Amino acid sequence: MVTDTPFHARVEAHRFGRMNVFERSLSGVEHRRDRARVRRDGFDHFTLQYLRSGTFYGGALDAERRLAPGEIILFDLTRPQRTRLESARYVTVSLSRELVEAAAPEVSRFHGQVLPEAVSGLLGDLMGSLARRAAATTPDTAASTALALTELLAGALGQVRPDGEVSGTLISDLRRRRAEAFIDARLNDPSLDVSMVARGSGLSRSALYRLFEPTGGVAQHILTRRLERLSAALRSPRETRSITTLTLDHGFVSESHCSRAFRSTFGLPPGRYRAEMRLPRAGALDEPHPGESAASLLSAWSRSLA
Repeated sequence: MVTDTPFHARVEAHRFGRMNVFERSLSGVEHRRDRARVRRDGFDHFTLQYLRSGTFYGGALDAERRLAPGEIILFDLTRPQRTRLESARYVTVSLSRELVEAAAPEVSRFHGQVLPEAVSGLLGDLMGSLARRAAATTPDTAASTALALTELLAGALGQVRPDGEVSGTLISDLRRRRAEAFIDARLNDPSLDVSMVARGSGLSRSALYRLFEPTGGVAQHILTRRLERLSAALRSPRETRSITTLTLDHGFVSESHCSRAFRSTFGLPPGRYRAEMRLPRAGALDEPHPGESAASLLSAWSRSLA
């Protein structure tokens, strides 16, 4: 989204397996990802934004703050966010979820967290150096650098507390995570419902309703997670099961019910979604095909981090 101020954009991008690196110069731009956009994008990775200079407001949706030069903000791309940029020069590093969570298992708690330069200076230095030297970086060097980045990130996160962390909030967060873990472990069971989740997570139905009310309720969360799992399977070139088999294997009671819910969320029925999501990745090229936009190419890069 373009703001009222003059628009300017320059982006240099590099792809390195489970890591993408971007050197950006943007102005007059606002980027908003609500829950519908998050589901539509299907991204499942983390990004680190390191501000060199300029104005950068960012954070979880409706919790944005201004970064100072030298600070880093962390985003979990499975959660809503917003950024607004004016004459901003910054480096973005996108990392696969598997890679980041291996070093920092609780990293999602820090979505939208600003890491001050005092605790993330080495991480920022490495991100800046990687951006400067990206064109000459080999795959082996990139792999070791990605590991170093995640270790430095884990160290920086160990020195800060998640925003708004107080005892009551932390307890609620832990209870919800316990319920979410129970749900994720049983998504393929079509009989999964509120009563089963309450029993399995040791919570009353009323407590469970309160925990999930901000995101539409328990049933909506179960449906959303099933759709997310199904969309990930449909994007995978290694997945060869039929749409009908995938539907039943992901806990849906019927293919028609799944198709309606999937189209409502992603704008396409499952079969067409599979065809369109795989198309940009078929050639595995670093340059756009004729007629393919840079945006679609970068979107394919991001999905390949999964």
